[in-house]
Amino acid sequence: MTRLISPFGNHQLWTEMIHANAFARGHIHKDPRKLAQHVPLRELNDFGPGIVVQIGSSSPDDAYEAVRQLVKLGVRNINLNCGCPSRNVQMGSFGAVLMKTPQTTANIVDAMCLAARGSSCRISVKCRIGVDEHDSVEFLQRFISAIVERTRHVDESSIGIILHARKAWLQGLSPKENRTIPELNYERVYEMLRAFKTTSFIVNGGIDSVESVAKHLDTADGVMMGRKIQEDPWFLSKLDHHIYGISTEKLPRPLDVLQQYVRFADQMHNDHGSRYSVLGRPLFAFFQGRKGRALRANLTQAIAKAKTPRSTRQESRYSAPFSEIVLETVKKANAEHMYCRSSQRETLPMATSQSSGKQMTACA
Repeated sequence: MTRLISPFGNHQLWTEMIHANAFARGHIHKDPRKLAQHVPLRELNDFGPGIVVQIGSSSPDDAYEAVRQLVKLGVRNINLNCGCPSRNVQMGSFGAVLMKTPQTTANIVDAMCLAARGSSCRISVKCRIGVDEHDSVEFLQRFISAIVERTRHVDESSIGIILHARKAWLQGLSPKENRTIPELNYERVYEMLRAFKTTSFIVNGGIDSVESVAKHLDTADGVMMGRKIQEDPWFLSKLDHHIYGISTEKLPRPLDVLQQYVRFADQMHNDHGSRYSVLGRPLFAFFQGRKGRALRANLTQAIAKAKTPRSTRQESRYSAPFSEIVLETVKKANAEHMYCRSSQRETLPMATSQSSGKQMTACA
């Protein structure tokens, strides 16, 4: 859906992390229906440069095979996650815990670069500015230097580093707490930019306004935003207007985006068996305020109600197309929203194009 909200190619969209084992041992690339749940196969031809597939791995061999298969599929950007602090990820010896073993990480990245050699695929690493008690400038420099030195056989500018400007605590904090409790230190990111002048750096963490995006872009090569876009996908429209100069007349309208998305979702279900619960998730933040809450509640209930028993794998597990369920749910949310406005005499937020400030309600 974010691609429909911002169709101008100004932003890269990242997948959730998928373990390299899924390719090296699970052979997920041989099962298009399963692979499509993790990698946006339908968009690779048209939006390949704007899609980043993120993998997790503790094995150079597994990472090599994952990149080899992803390159065959047409993926142009692959990232190694060295920042996830979850306990399950730690137990697999990947994610943020890799920062404690720079040479192992460098070997994994080198294997990824070798697998991508001869293609247009770029390799990057996403990490924190530190982990546990290892939070000095010297520690971070050694980690990045190990990667840069190990991959000198490729163009240095092709290795990108995405730095989350917080360190990770592997014990005592949950993944959610690790996104907010450790203090932000953007200056540490900028120190790395000055120390590794030929390496591309993207800054991540706590960036949630047009002003902060513009400020970081004055120094860094890019800005990464996660939760902000997940909670307010229409913020992309605001960035397109204020950062990239897209006129308000060219910005997609909510109604058009909604109609295109439900058609896309129907095809994803028909072609790849995508579950309605997964397809419905991007819509939970489509509207804001009371109307958004009404849509989330009604859509969750409608999807559950539409489930039907099925006797074979080929049969649909739902009694109605996804598009039909969504559009009926939007009608209901609109009706509840208007009822609340008239009965409580409140001015409630509606679906808004953040860049134009105009109210535009998506109605079926």
